[in-house]
Amino acid sequence: MPTSPIVVAYDPRWPREFEELAAVLAAALGDLALAVHHVGSTSIPGMAAKPVLDIDIELAPGVPVEAATAVLSPLGYAYKGDQGIPERYAYRNLTPAAPFCEQRATWPPHHLYVCPHGSRELSRHLLFRDKLRRDPALRQEYLEIKQEALRRAEGVRQVYVDEKAALGDAFFRRVLGD
Repeated sequence: MPTSPIVVAYDPRWPREFEELAAVLAAALGDLALAVHHVGSTSIPGMAAKPVLDIDIELAPGVPVEAATAVLSPLGYAYKGDQGIPERYAYRNLTPAAPFCEQRATWPPHHLYVCPHGSRELSRHLLFRDKLRRDPALRQEYLEIKQEALRRAEGVRQVYVDEKAALGDAFFRRVLGD
């Protein structure tokens, strides 16, 4: 049985797909959220990526994650906790129909996170995205890390993730100023 590719060439539909998802999420969350951010490789024009949108919901100051969970749950998302990353709470869409709404029957694959305003992880995601958007040399360096991780992974997703993390460690620290 053929498997889907781990990484694909940049898809110019990703920004529009994000905007459509963000509009539904922002409308549902209302004043609970300051912003819905497109992060990760799909948010960087021209960058090859796993074909999964990464979305960070930035909560308004003082809004507890439980308030966001109460809104996201009926939309078809299951709360998965911080998964070891403080102040970044993961949600899994239970079906490709999530978020449930009248605008669309199914959505592209996506990872959804909720971050309190001012959280370190949200700041890191936005800093990484913005630096790579501005700097072609950084984009190229990151692409080369991904390509080497893919070569080493030999088609195994988790090996790719682990290799990219190991190969990119110094790169990530340099870009993020860690």
